[in-house]
Amino acid sequence: MRRFPLSTLLLGLNAALVLLAAAALAAAAARHPLLALGVAAFALFAGVVLSRQLARPVRALTTAAARIGRGDLETPMPQVPDGAGAEVWSLAVTMEEMRRRLLGVTAELRRKQAEAEAILSGIAVGVFEVDRDRRVRYLNPQAAALLGIAPEEATGRFCGDVLRPEGPDGVRPCEERCPIVHARFRGIARATEHLALASGGRRTVSLTSSQPAGDRQFQVMRDETEVEATRRLRDTVLANISHEFKTPLAAQLASIELLRDRLPELDAGAGGSVGGLGQAGEAAGLVESLERGTLRLTQLVDNLLESVRIESGEAGIRRRPVALDEVVEQAAELMRPLLGQRGQRLEVDLPYPLPAIVGDAPRLTQVFVNLLANANKFAPEGTTIAIRGAVEPGGVALWVEDEGPGLPEGGPGSLFERFVRSAGEEPVESGMGLGLWIVKSIVERHGGRVEAESRREGSGARGARIRVVLPRAAPAVGEREVA
Repeated sequence: MRRFPLSTLLLGLNAALVLLAAAALAAAAARHPLLALGVAAFALFAGVVLSRQLARPVRALTTAAARIGRGDLETPMPQVPDGAGAEVWSLAVTMEEMRRRLLGVTAELRRKQAEAEAILSGIAVGVFEVDRDRRVRYLNPQAAALLGIAPEEATGRFCGDVLRPEGPDGVRPCEERCPIVHARFRGIARATEHLALASGGRRTVSLTSSQPAGDRQFQVMRDETEVEATRRLRDTVLANISHEFKTPLAAQLASIELLRDRLPELDAGAGGSVGGLGQAGEAAGLVESLERGTLRLTQLVDNLLESVRIESGEAGIRRRPVALDEVVEQAAELMRPLLGQRGQRLEVDLPYPLPAIVGDAPRLTQVFVNLLANANKFAPEGTTIAIRGAVEPGGVALWVEDEGPGLPEGGPGSLFERFVRSAGEEPVESGMGLGLWIVKSIVERHGGRVEAESRREGSGARGARIRVVLPRAAPAVGEREVA
């Protein structure tokens, strides 16, 4: 159907109504004045009705435009009746096309926004956004968790009041070395901040600030609390290592210097004189001191190497038949010089025969060397250290017991954790806190377990007992297990 412009239709209709009214009035004005008046009123009424009918689609389109302006893009444009003008029909078609395009653009923007929020919520680092006044405008869940606050608590607040960074002198670094401000002039800026949490705790974070995008600026925050703790622990370990190596090295150096100074006298007394025998005994003592220092250094190095292997995941064990009595004998031989230095006696009381196990003999030897070294440090001089054992259903239990002060108050607790040393009084050569941690690691990799308890005789504690339980090897075909 052909459509004509609305203005043309209105002009034509108005002209027709005017001509009709003029003709009617001219014909009846002289004879029927009231009739003329009625015709004029009818023409006026018809013009008003026709105008409203033509204006109704325009009002509907106006209402639809206001609805779009309020954000309602789901409701389609109203249908234009066939009697409407071409301009109204063209306007309706154009507005409907605009609505559909706006609906598509809005859906795409919402999809991209949802993707961005999913990425920001799913990444493992904290992200927050600030404006030019450094007020927080957005905070992802990870950043809120790092700071210990809800995202809505941070929105609109100054970032320094939200993060609460502390400088080395206790002064907040927001004015002098803020990475957000530095990034506005230097590009990307990075800094390590120490934050005081609202809960009273402390957290170390690495803060990377980007260049502003308009009036907004994003920051990425990584938690480095454990990294910082590891750095401090590393420094402590290095200090302990330096101390532990320095003590036996100093003793060895002193013994070597004495041997060097006495070598001429030893050569002169080699003819069998009494003086020569005395000098030989002194030389033997110096050699024993060198042996003890070497053994202690070897033990330290072995523990350090085993610790590195455990941390790197290369701590596998060999699966071969192992005779536990030979393992204990070798550990005892290695520790005799250190035990003799403090006048400690070693008793070995193992059931015979001991069932065979499958495992790594050198590492099991290291287990008992560490247990004996622990007893050697804490047991008083002149006391007895014992290695005993028992055969249990499905396993073999061996334990080392001493006559020292026993376990610290509260039980074993963190006794088998890395770099943990006793909270009580320790000897000068207290170790690095690796020995029992390595014992636990090696035994558990053999499928066993380690237990610690205080020995009690009467009303008081009489030393510590550390038990190692290892699984027995499966008997061969036709072989009976040892009960």
